Amino acid sequence: MHHLLQNYLGQAAAILNQIAEQESAALEKGAGLLAEAYRRRHGIYVFGCTHSAILAEDVFYRAGAPAFWRPLWGPGMTISSTPGLLSTAAEHNEELGRAIVACSRLAAGDVLVVASTSGKNAAPVAVAETALERGVQVIAITSSHYRQQRGNHSRLANLWALDQRLLLIDNHVPCGDAAIQVGDNPMGPVSTMAGSFIMHGLSALAVDRLQQQGLTPPVFLS
Repeated sequence: MHHLLQNYLGQAAAILNQIAEQESAALEKGAGLLAEAYRRRHGIYVFGCTHSAILAEDVFYRAGAPAFWRPLWGPGMTISSTPGLLSTAAEHNEELGRAIVACSRLAAGDVLVVASTSGKNAAPVAVAETALERGVQVIAITSSHYRQQRGNHSRLANLWALDQRLLLIDNHVPCGDAAIQVGDNPMGPVSTMAGSFIMHGLSALAVDRLQQQGLTPPVFLS
């Protein structure tokens, strides 16, 4: 195996191990929120900007994933349909984040997962705060490596500023989202791998919990 692949594999595996070992309690708690919301027929949503939006796509209408996931889409938030620089402008827009929730069907008792590795862009912070104001239970997937960094929200430094009001799951992704060095270039993103592991882990734990309660939530098959 090429040393770069070996290094990348090792770094990625180390982060997944950290999540499994250090975030186990948070994952179990998050799965409990999902299971209870499903049992009470509330909505279960996921939101992310740019590459974090991949996580919403990853669990929606996906073989091996439960059918209860609903993406919370917003204009300009996905790089699959928006030019790169414009998607960056969108995720920095606090008012847009509030509007996404205001124009949604999110209601008290629903659960919303907000994925943002840096946790400091205004739109995801605004989405999380506005959802909380509606009585939505919010789970944030973000990295503690950015905890001391301030973003562009007018009042809140980052998602960690809401840590007393929502459930935080640390994805342990390093700043810059680069796990290896190739010459002078930091490379090897790990946030998508980490986020996908967390999302599908939450799904599996929630379905397991519901099955123990005698419920059978539908899971998509290939």
